[in-house]
Amino acid sequence: MGLVRYRPNRRGVRDLLSSPGVVADLAERAGRVAAAAQAEYTARPPHSGQVEVIVDVGLEPQSGRARAAVIAKHPGALPIEADRRPLGKSMDAARD
Repeated sequence: MGLVRYRPNRRGVRDLLSSPGVVADLAERAGRVAAAAQAEYTARPPHSGQVEVIVDVGLEPQSGRARAAVIAKHPGALPIEADRRPLGKSMDAARD
């Protein structure tokens, strides 16, 4: 069999990466990650205050690609992540 070359349809790939279905899938996965992270923060709260875990889903302004972010809002979120990794451990919740 001869060499098979792949030439992507760039417009089709771009349309796929910004499609409503991809945005919805990312929103669902990010929601599961946020719920798992919130459970981690609730089980072992920080020394002071509550950690608010938010989900931000949308399209990148420059590329138009779908994206999702799970953000822990707390002044000590970075040291908590470095010590216990509640967000990092919660990434498994994004799997199917």
